[in-house]
Amino acid sequence: MSIGSKGLWRYSAIVAGSFAAALILAEVYLASTGGPKWNLPFYNTLYPYVMFRPPANLRYLSDETFKMSRHTKTVHHYTNEDGLRIVSPDYKLPKQKPPGQLRVAMLGGSTVEIASEFESTLPGSLKTVLHKEHPGYDIEVINAGIQSSIARQAVVHLMFTVVNYHPDIVIFYDGHNDLGLPLMYEARPNFPYNFQTMQEAWDAYRAAYDESLFSLILNRSYLYAAVRENLRGADETATTTNTVAKAMGRGPYAMDAEDILDDPEFVKSFVDSYLSNWRMVIDLSKVYGFQPVFVLQATSGTNRAFTIDELNRGFFGNEQLAANYTDAFIALYDEAGRRVEEMRVEHPGAIFMNIGEYLEPPGDYYWDGIHVFDEVNLKLAGRIHQDIQEMVKSRLKGLPRSAANGERP
Repeated sequence: MSIGSKGLWRYSAIVAGSFAAALILAEVYLASTGGPKWNLPFYNTLYPYVMFRPPANLRYLSDETFKMSRHTKTVHHYTNEDGLRIVSPDYKLPKQKPPGQLRVAMLGGSTVEIASEFESTLPGSLKTVLHKEHPGYDIEVINAGIQSSIARQAVVHLMFTVVNYHPDIVIFYDGHNDLGLPLMYEARPNFPYNFQTMQEAWDAYRAAYDESLFSLILNRSYLYAAVRENLRGADETATTTNTVAKAMGRGPYAMDAEDILDDPEFVKSFVDSYLSNWRMVIDLSKVYGFQPVFVLQATSGTNRAFTIDELNRGFFGNEQLAANYTDAFIALYDEAGRRVEEMRVEHPGAIFMNIGEYLEPPGDYYWDGIHVFDEVNLKLAGRIHQDIQEMVKSRLKGLPRSAANGERP
């Protein structure tokens, strides 16, 4: 029995429609179950020059407690018009420094910015220590931390925002984000880890003009990407740090830990590029009149046994890969420590600190391997004060002193 032309067309339409529906369903499924997608962190907002910074005039109160406070406090997070974290929504932090006030600004990543409340952040804790050790003086400590930022972004933030607040002392507290960068996100020195997001956005924009419609659709297809990945063969298994860490959201410009360990010249050049930001701040201090302080921050990453165990259980599931990653990070941190000692001699007018291994054992102090529990920031602030107290005393000379600390509403 033959099929008429009308029946043949109907049959063909059903087959084509079913095939198209299957393709659409496959695309939807792969899009919803695919690996991590590159997005800017939700807690930051795009901003000129610095690339991103905390949202302005943020008012955030959590309904839940978090591990950072050992689940004893909810989070109260407020920012001013420049995204600087402040004590409360109505706290006054004028750009023009009040007469008689000493201002300290602290810049860095999330280890500077976050805690359950301003008072338990590292800058807030330093303010507590300064008021205790230097009673009666009006001392303000500015929290200019930006989650996920690196030293180069902090320099830009200093130049375009923080100097407008006329700080007397500027503290850079960093190291972990910069020195972990080539392992996780970006081996190009001083490139923010999610700079690749901006590159992808630009490439996608240009693609609409440079590619044919067919190529544009094909290159955006999850199904095509999955088929192409399978055609590459099963030999690309999770046997290297780079492959395993794709599941951790690693960027395409990250390096294998093994390659870093085999290339001491890369280690030296990357660390030198990172610390070039500190040299920029020293130059800026001569222009703006502040005194610079640099702290190679405390990290659990230099404790080999602790970090291998954390990475093995939490990410890699392979002890050798975790060991390679840890050893590469330690190599970068150790090189930074050596360079810090050299800079201390080269720049006697600045203060340099290396407190990388200050918090031992790590399990007592870190709630996620990077960030410390709220109360630990007070310990870190006390350690920083040990080295800056003479600088603070020098800056306080000639400033008025009252019976009570100069707390302002």
